[in-house]
Amino acid sequence: MKLLLALVLVAALPRAASAQDRWTVELGGGGVWIGGYDAGSATATLTRPGSSTPLTLFAVNSEMLSAPGAAAQLGLFLSSRLSVEGSFHYSRPILRARVTDDFESAPDTDVDGVVVTYLAQGSLLYHFGGGRFVPFVSGGAGYLRQIDDENSDLVTGTEIHGGGGVKYWFGSGGRRLGLRFDAGVSSRSKSVALEQKRRLVPVVGAGVTFQF
Repeated sequence: MKLLLALVLVAALPRAASAQDRWTVELGGGGVWIGGYDAGSATATLTRPGSSTPLTLFAVNSEMLSAPGAAAQLGLFLSSRLSVEGSFHYSRPILRARVTDDFESAPDTDVDGVVVTYLAQGSLLYHFGGGRFVPFVSGGAGYLRQIDDENSDLVTGTEIHGGGGVKYWFGSGGRRLGLRFDAGVSSRSKSVALEQKRRLVPVVGAGVTFQF
């Protein structure tokens, strides 16, 4: 979160600029694909009287499935190539738990639950060039909030991310519309899972962007 705070402070600093200089703002939105991850496993056991070996009632293996989502970005250019950006992702991935090895020989069963996920990020972007076809790299930090659809289990954590992409502009000048494609990796300190550990989640996005 220190990096996120630094980005906010940088964006708030006044520029020593000539009269003709102006802030350049970029506003965009579109869709994202968020990769899944192994959510861990657990075993339900029962202590046996007079025995040190527990009785296994059933085992659970879980995974978070990949899911589509929506994204929005708001950027502010600090120079012709460097910008600071805030973004927001919303998705509803499915947590799938597979119940196996049932003591009473019940068939293996999948249990699915929706996990509502919010991700707010702050990033620095560096652009290579200023024409119609503009590659860029990005990096930053964010805040993650996940809750099941019954509002009974809440997980919050921080994340750091890095990646890159390309913007293709249809025009030139102070106002222009373009397409944006990017991909990266989000490293999350916590997430909905049976086992808590840092996890790497791939993210791919595409959408439209407007610069003015």
